[in-house]
Amino acid sequence: MHYFTKNFFCTIRNSIEMLTRLIPSQSTRVGTCRFVLAPMFRSIARVVVPVGVVSVSVLASLANAQIAPDMPNPIKAPNPLTTTISIFRSNMQDKIMKAAEAMPDSKYSYRPTKDVRSFAEILNHVADISYYLCANAKNEARPVIATEKNSKPEIIAYLKGAFEYCDGAYSGFTDAHLNDPADFWGHNTNKMFILTQLASHDALHYGNLVTYLRLNDLTPSGGWF
Repeated sequence: MHYFTKNFFCTIRNSIEMLTRLIPSQSTRVGTCRFVLAPMFRSIARVVVPVGVVSVSVLASLANAQIAPDMPNPIKAPNPLTTTISIFRSNMQDKIMKAAEAMPDSKYSYRPTKDVRSFAEILNHVADISYYLCANAKNEARPVIATEKNSKPEIIAYLKGAFEYCDGAYSGFTDAHLNDPADFWGHNTNKMFILTQLASHDALHYGNLVTYLRLNDLTPSGGWF
């Protein structure tokens, strides 16, 4: 793809040079106005060619995106819609757990500014919301967790417990029940909203975790894509 981008740029550049040689440099009358076509064409090319090259570069980056060959496929699953939501959530869960493992214990209190959550607080928040939403999806009271969660091992254990609890909400859930009624902090909704909100919430805060890792010269990893 790198060579494609380079060759594409060279082809466009050569084509423009050939066309500008063919276009007369003298001014040309169009109606009551005169235009000098060759310089005008070159000016347009200065804008169009860089835009085209950037577009091709973006396409090249997308083509080179790493998607694992073992990424689950929900199409033939007995409950494809529920399975699709579960795959998305599992991917985010995997990324979050690996981010939690990657950050040193000494950096769990790290926060870029005083106005945002620390790394530890984000993980605790993700676990809290996971318990809340999955208890809602399972039609049961949220489990009471009495353990203090301050150190890295304690927080990771809490997060792991929350994710395992949510596994129970997703497993055995069928597409036929996605529209069953549910409550979202006093608002009437359905189970599909709860399950998709959970995965969306995980993705939202994984973005925070990635930033925190990068700011500490650590590379996030994990997930199918």
